[in-house]
Amino acid sequence: MNKPDSAQLIARILISTVFIVFGFFQFTDIARYTNNPAILKFVAATGHILSPLIVAYLVAAIDLFAGLLILVGYQTRIAAAVLIIFVLLTLFFAHAFWTMEGPARIANQAHFYKNLTLIGGLLLILAFGPGRYSLEGRLTRS
Repeated sequence: MNKPDSAQLIARILISTVFIVFGFFQFTDIARYTNNPAILKFVAATGHILSPLIVAYLVAAIDLFAGLLILVGYQTRIAAAVLIIFVLLTLFFAHAFWTMEGPARIANQAHFYKNLTLIGGLLLILAFGPGRYSLEGRLTRS
């Protein structure tokens, strides 16, 4: 096995896991996510163009399906770009720790920096693609 390609495979698996798991959780309990403060803030910021239910389903779909695309290595650069935008929005709508105090500030600051790390990994996927051990790699070798 080629070390860089193996590393890309492992990285794709690890990075995609958080999106797949949370997307699955969101789809299985969508009612809880329609009342999520970040969803409600986003809906308000967009002038209530979409309902919280539609936004919650969009969030779940982006998490789950972009995560699956990263996992299998298909359309990875597009999926990574979508997730980068998604995570950037999450930073400001869900984890704006600078507006908080006490334990909420500490917890959200940790989530903010964890999400910056996810953006870093997604930028590497965007720049270098999925690697040889991917659906894209398999299609280009055929």
